[in-house]
Amino acid sequence: MDPHILLAQLNTLLSRTPSFGEYSPESSVHLAWLGQVHALVSRWNPAEASAFKLASDFLGGFASTRGSNVARILGTLHRAIADLELRLPTNGAQAFGPGAQYDFFKALNAVVSSAQQSLFVIDPYIDDEIFDTYLSAVPSGVSVKLLVEKYSAKVQPAAQKFIAQYKTSLEVRRSKSFHDRVIFIDGNECWVLGQSIAHAAATKQTYLAPLPPEIAALKLTHYENTWLLATAI
Repeated sequence: MDPHILLAQLNTLLSRTPSFGEYSPESSVHLAWLGQVHALVSRWNPAEASAFKLASDFLGGFASTRGSNVARILGTLHRAIADLELRLPTNGAQAFGPGAQYDFFKALNAVVSSAQQSLFVIDPYIDDEIFDTYLSAVPSGVSVKLLVEKYSAKVQPAAQKFIAQYKTSLEVRRSKSFHDRVIFIDGNECWVLGQSIAHAAATKQTYLAPLPPEIAALKLTHYENTWLLATAI
């Protein structure tokens, strides 16, 4: 996994840490959170992941040891984030000079393919090339939403054929009330682009950058409202 994406996902999970004062072995909220963190920590440091799993497994044991196990769990998460932040030169943002189209493609493809539940792409200049270039890399079972504008006439037939072949949960809507280029991963991460996906890094410098979780949440609320008012195509 690209370390920038790994760091962004760990930060997102840190911001959503459930209260362990309300923990129970049957809590789906805690089990899902622990599973997601463990999967990411495994990609950072397998030895740390083993210790994390051990502490997680013993959470349901004696109440007197729960505090120390929670401390190990949160300590592992903070160490992973601190280590990645030291090793990475930025907060996850990447800049691409004119002509660096392949580098941009690799970076964005890594972001898109990291989705596990949902992918929400907002870009007024999306055209039919997005299906071959990026959406074919989306894991099966991930629901996809595209908010488009200018080239909706090209996107519509391509979307229908894509759905027919890949049996993907894919919706496309059109709106004139937005100008940003934004990608949401699993309803948590938010990545912003300096240019449209279709033309990024072709002749001008562009960037791909994650937003902090609190800003991402506000952006998602805004674009979910835009989606509700958009026209289905």
